[in-house]
Amino acid sequence: MGDEVSITSGGAIEVDSAAFREVGQRLALLAGEMGGSADVVRDAAHMLSATRGASLPVHPSDLHAHAARLQQLADRAAETAVSTQLMADVFELAELRARQQALAVNHPDQALALQERIDVLLSSDSRIAGMADEVVREWADARLEGLGEHPLEKLLQPGLWSTGILLPIVAGVVASGLMKGKGTTPFGTTLKGTAPPVTVAESARVSGTTAPRDLGQVLARIPQGDAQVRIEKRTYTGGRVEYTAYVAGTKTVVPGTKQPWDMGSNWDLYIDREKSASSAALSAALEEAGAEPGDRVDFVTYSQGGLAANDLAMNGPYETKVVVAVADPSQMSLRDDQMLLEVTHPDDLVGGGLSGGGSFGGTGSPDSFTITRQGSQGLLSNSLDAHFLDNYKETVDEAMKTKDVRFDPYNENLAAQHRELESVELIDYTAVRP
Repeated sequence: MGDEVSITSGGAIEVDSAAFREVGQRLALLAGEMGGSADVVRDAAHMLSATRGASLPVHPSDLHAHAARLQQLADRAAETAVSTQLMADVFELAELRARQQALAVNHPDQALALQERIDVLLSSDSRIAGMADEVVREWADARLEGLGEHPLEKLLQPGLWSTGILLPIVAGVVASGLMKGKGTTPFGTTLKGTAPPVTVAESARVSGTTAPRDLGQVLARIPQGDAQVRIEKRTYTGGRVEYTAYVAGTKTVVPGTKQPWDMGSNWDLYIDREKSASSAALSAALEEAGAEPGDRVDFVTYSQGGLAANDLAMNGPYETKVVVAVADPSQMSLRDDQMLLEVTHPDDLVGGGLSGGGSFGGTGSPDSFTITRQGSQGLLSNSLDAHFLDNYKETVDEAMKTKDVRFDPYNENLAAQHRELESVELIDYTAVRP
């Protein structure tokens, strides 16, 4: 992958299996039409051959050559149609297995309902099961590309903080989390328990600004100072109000401090899937900003911010249409009407390692997509550098330069936020443990 940015639909399957199947059907029709054309040219050649003594503008042998070429193309199109249909079945099987796996934890009845179609696909061709397994294996091999393999990490001796202490600790958590299936948050998962006490207060307010117009401007609003949550409150003609919550990542790796965005909250959210001080603070900040059940609330998250927002995006009282997740340690499972835009570095211990690449089937609406790039650039960088927000911003800048069409639905969503917009307020909230 190197330093080049990759934009995909997420997961192991980067195409729509239904659209892929339609391509196969069209190829089959094309093969039939080309075969028919070959027959017509062949018949014309025979008719010309039967014409004796006449001056012919086209020699029959030339027509036979053209007919043979058309037939060759028809046969190739027919073979490609069969192969395309087969791959469509392979992709569909992989997608169904991923969805079944995600539903099985909290919705076993819905997971079981998918088995009938899975059985149909498996019985249609003996090759499909193995090919689907191979697609997932190839994705699994590439999803953590570069993690722990940077030259600096191989050269530094144990005892140095970057690799001698922190890297093994995080690597251990990665292994533990992935073994327990923590890389994805299954459908229907809710945070358990009672959140630790936390105090949330408004720390800044800016009026007279406007809504962001591209993904780079969106990421620039993720708070990086003392505030952990920034709420963008948009008021429209007629009084409608919409919100976007920008949620910061871990502020300290030391647990048990007054800082809610600490390693203790990471453990609560990622390993135990319990309510944390940071998730409670996010909910409180939205309430303080005026968000009510049923209001549109989108989320833009970085690192622990993703863990804190997962439950609200999936199960909260708000209408969430778009989630931008940067370096999310655990990919949330969204509905088909929710767009998920992920930015990930496979060599990032948190966004790549803890998430394990997320679901191999992807999640969210058909407009969802994932931006990927190696985050550790240069001989003096490492997998810890790959997690820095500034490096993710560089990845987004590179992705926007591609003008990839998959940005279009997201950009349209941003453009819609400016229509009939009357005012925008940015409200920062700072939370502390009492």
